Amino acid sequence: MIKAIINGIFSMVIGLVSILLSPIDAMIATVLPDLSNAMTAVGNLFTLIGNGVGWVISMIGLNDTVLALIVAYYTFKLTVPLGLWMTKLAVKWYNAIKP
Repeated sequence: MIKAIINGIFSMVIGLVSILLSPIDAMIATVLPDLSNAMTAVGNLFTLIGNGVGWVISMIGLNDTVLALIVAYYTFKLTVPLGLWMTKLAVKWYNAIKP
């Protein structure tokens, strides 16, 4: 009995929220551009940034060795803690399911 009442209340609230949000949803669908336009704009932005990065590096005067060392340092710095965390998580899961 109580479960039926709670389900009815949730159904009513979901229906009311749907009715209240449908004009906002329609407005968003008509006012905002298509998702493909947004993805094209993001791709164009990354292309522009990629073209600018090469120009900035050449203006600073960094050579290939320095760039390789910088990339190697940040790769190590960002992947080693993640690898340790994943190993600890795997050991914790193994200990949790071990009989």
